[in-house]
Amino acid sequence: MYQRHIKSLYVLIFFFILGWKSDFHSQASGIWEFNAASMAEADSKSNQVVQGPVWEPSPDYESNGGMQPIAPKRIMYQVNKGDTLEHIAQQFDNSVETLAMENQLEPSQLLIVGQQLHIPSAEAVIPLPDDQPKVISQVMNSTLTAYTAGVESTGKSEGHPEYGITFSGSKAEEGRTIAVDPAVIPIGTEVFIDGVGIRTAEDTGSAVRGARIDVYMNDLGEAVDFGVKRNVKVYVLSTSH
Repeated sequence: MYQRHIKSLYVLIFFFILGWKSDFHSQASGIWEFNAASMAEADSKSNQVVQGPVWEPSPDYESNGGMQPIAPKRIMYQVNKGDTLEHIAQQFDNSVETLAMENQLEPSQLLIVGQQLHIPSAEAVIPLPDDQPKVISQVMNSTLTAYTAGVESTGKSEGHPEYGITFSGSKAEEGRTIAVDPAVIPIGTEVFIDGVGIRTAEDTGSAVRGARIDVYMNDLGEAVDFGVKRNVKVYVLSTSH
């Protein structure tokens, strides 16, 4: 009787151990299968081609050595004695309200000499190069004429030692040199002339007075054809920047 109970107990222990091993094997197999499936899914996703916009470097990005593009400098106006928002707005064909809002000012606010104001939309009207100082110190309406280095303009022939030499001492150059009244535009000052471009005040002339400007040209025929142009907008660029 006692031995029969012992055998029955052994049989129960045997089947208990057998069942536990079976459960453990099933759980382990399930975990392995889950991990294997997860790894396969991750590999599949990593090999997929992502559809969407592809970034391409812009010309500005490449020309800037891979750096972020540099925003163009804004054109500023330097306030002179007696300037008002209304006067400045008229010079740049802006409204007082737009100019005041752009610079966070009241339309009737008094301005300080030397104060700099951003002129809305001026970059589109005055296409200055990026490396050019962009502070305008004066705006004027000028009368333009043209001249050459020849005797008909300067009284000097090619054999003269000062032929082609400007008041500043530099040699006159088409596309750069203009003659001005130094009392209005100091020698050495750069200006932007509407329809002409950037020029440098290097010369003077007996007939050049006030806001008149003489544009230097190499060819006499071109200078004659240039004629007289009145009420041309000229923007005097500040030398301090």
